[in-house]
Amino acid sequence: MNHEAVLEQLCELSKEDDNVRVLVLNGSLVNPNVEADVYQDVDVSCFVRDVSDFLEDRTWIGRFGEVLIMQTPDEVPGRLVYDRFAFLIQYADGHRIDLTVRPLCDVEEAIREDSLSLVLVDKDDRAGQLVPTDESYRVRRPTRWEYDQCWNEFWWVSLYVVKGIKRKQLLYAYDHITIMRTMLRRMLSWQVGFQTDFTANAGKSGDGLAPYIDRDSWEAYLATYPVMETTSLETSHRLLVDQFERVSRLVADRSGFPYHEEEAYRMRDAFLTLWHSND
Repeated sequence: MNHEAVLEQLCELSKEDDNVRVLVLNGSLVNPNVEADVYQDVDVSCFVRDVSDFLEDRTWIGRFGEVLIMQTPDEVPGRLVYDRFAFLIQYADGHRIDLTVRPLCDVEEAIREDSLSLVLVDKDDRAGQLVPTDESYRVRRPTRWEYDQCWNEFWWVSLYVVKGIKRKQLLYAYDHITIMRTMLRRMLSWQVGFQTDFTANAGKSGDGLAPYIDRDSWEAYLATYPVMETTSLETSHRLLVDQFERVSRLVADRSGFPYHEEEAYRMRDAFLTLWHSND
């Protein structure tokens, strides 16, 4: 079942059920900056008069095909009343529907919070006519506190990586390499934000940053993904530290924040001490 057929069925379901008052399409299918493909999920918010009533009859799920696997992350055994409830459904023929049920009183707030909203059904003319944009998902200018927190977390876990490698606890080192890279990606997103006047969308995993970063820098970032081997982990750590210093300095300059050069110097000195310990 293709996206158009799924949406048509969802609209029919909403119109047939008097409890359902508003149906809103969210996510990449309404993002004008995303190239459509068959792998996109159908993300919809269903606003109803009574959430519990909608949850009692789940026969609608089979209307869209054979279920391969499903999650209901909000479900709690024994609970009867919910403020919201999500159905994440992967169907056997390839399409996926993420449907969140919410009370009708939430519709205005939900649309205000998510700029990627396209109203499909509005029985009471409550939602208005919207022009979807990715504004809610764009990189935001960092505050001084956010910058400092990112800086601190990067250097804090960087010592764990060295300790893990020295102890031959490679899984431990790998896990903390991942945290370091997350902090670097945050700095890179702020760098791109300043380049684009904060109009860029970084994407869920940072793929959206690639068009704005020069090829050498992007290849260097990708090179920080190590294999589970000591030399590779050591190289990743070094590359992360080098990139983070460079990018965080650029972001500090553009933000007008102080760059903690002395602290970076002390951390590098601490690495040397750890690397040569027990040698």
